[in-house]
Amino acid sequence: MTPYDAPPGTSDARATARAVRRGERCAEEVLEAHLEVVARLNAEVNALVHVDAEGALAAARALDERVAAGIRPGALAGVPVVVKDNIDVGGQTTAAGSAGRLPVSAVRDATVVTRLRAADAILLGRANMDELAMGASTQTSAFGPTRNPLDHRRSPGGSSGGSAAAVASGMAPLALGTDTGGSVREPASQCGLVGIAPSQGRFPMRGVLPFAPGFDTVGPLGRSVGDVRLATEVLVGRRLRSRLGGRVRLGVPQELCGPANQPGVLERFDEALERLRGLGCVVDPVSLPTAPRGLDAYMKLTSVAALPVLRQGVQTPHAGAEVVRRHEYADHLRRHGRDLLEAAERDRHWLRAETRAALAEHDLLVSPTMPTTAPLLFGDLTPEDLTDPMARPYTDCWTVVTSLGGFPSLSVPMGTSPADGMPVGLMLAGPPGSDADLLALGARFLGEPGG
Repeated sequence: MTPYDAPPGTSDARATARAVRRGERCAEEVLEAHLEVVARLNAEVNALVHVDAEGALAAARALDERVAAGIRPGALAGVPVVVKDNIDVGGQTTAAGSAGRLPVSAVRDATVVTRLRAADAILLGRANMDELAMGASTQTSAFGPTRNPLDHRRSPGGSSGGSAAAVASGMAPLALGTDTGGSVREPASQCGLVGIAPSQGRFPMRGVLPFAPGFDTVGPLGRSVGDVRLATEVLVGRRLRSRLGGRVRLGVPQELCGPANQPGVLERFDEALERLRGLGCVVDPVSLPTAPRGLDAYMKLTSVAALPVLRQGVQTPHAGAEVVRRHEYADHLRRHGRDLLEAAERDRHWLRAETRAALAEHDLLVSPTMPTTAPLLFGDLTPEDLTDPMARPYTDCWTVVTSLGGFPSLSVPMGTSPADGMPVGLMLAGPPGSDADLLALGARFLGEPGG
């Protein structure tokens, strides 16, 4: 299976919505096709921790009745969507991948869910995630690990791995995840999808369980830039218009494009740069000297920002090992690491300044999304794998660079690695407010309309 081919009976979000609006397909039929995929694949992939078949069927039938009555539906008419398990859906438990969360149903929908419903999307279920969003592999969940649909021995990325796996396997055309330091973009890269971490504040966060306030954002994942653009427009409530011209100047941060990347990643990245040049882009090297320290600064700053959530998480005997470890680390930093936190804040300041300087001379920045393809899950590592330092890499070392500065970024697929046949992601980043430009160039790169 590849993530680019929708399973029989399913299709992308735009085509589905168009067909439902025109009366060419009924929403119930669309939903049943996706529920069949869930029934066939979810036991093995474990992308979804809750499937609301009854509620989804009721919503689909109500939509079909409105269409039959001549009422024009919304932009996501009949499109099945899954949401990450840290996003409130009224009447459902927001477990956030944790056995320690109280089994209390959310009183109302998160604002982003309200906007999906207003656009006539069909809420199909809840996606698995790393416990409390603290991980990059979706294997710290109390509900068990999620497996990459393209290779079940491998991680789909995290912490929004369930969202990505659901889309890549055809359970839903669209999914919502959350991204703090790469938790939408990494799963997109590892599963061959498109995923965006928008400008900070672009999407409302009411009803979304926080990880590190000031860093968190909701982000959609889909099979195409067009689908992700459509979801983004629904969530912001307006059309996005790019200001990019035909001659786009791109900066390539040298610190993110060197030997720390797997050879197969660099091979595809070099090919991607040639494609961008062929599209009329001017590609220049730029330098972000502080970028190599970005991951360390990110871990310190977000761990302390996450302390309120961590404290709640460890007040139960069911807290997972990763949550306990992070709480101990964050609490120690708060008590004894003032100098370390000040140094991390300085690095964040310098990295933001360096990125702004690079973007003052360029429209966007471009790099690999990750230095590797999807790593093996812990349970599938062999003794030989454990001798390979790249078997368990810090996969978010590039994505945190843009997250620290609050810069939006988009991951799009740029082929597969010749080493293992797994997807490789290309990351486009820009100044705050450049979301439409990122989507426009991403569409251009993939040869989609609207680029």
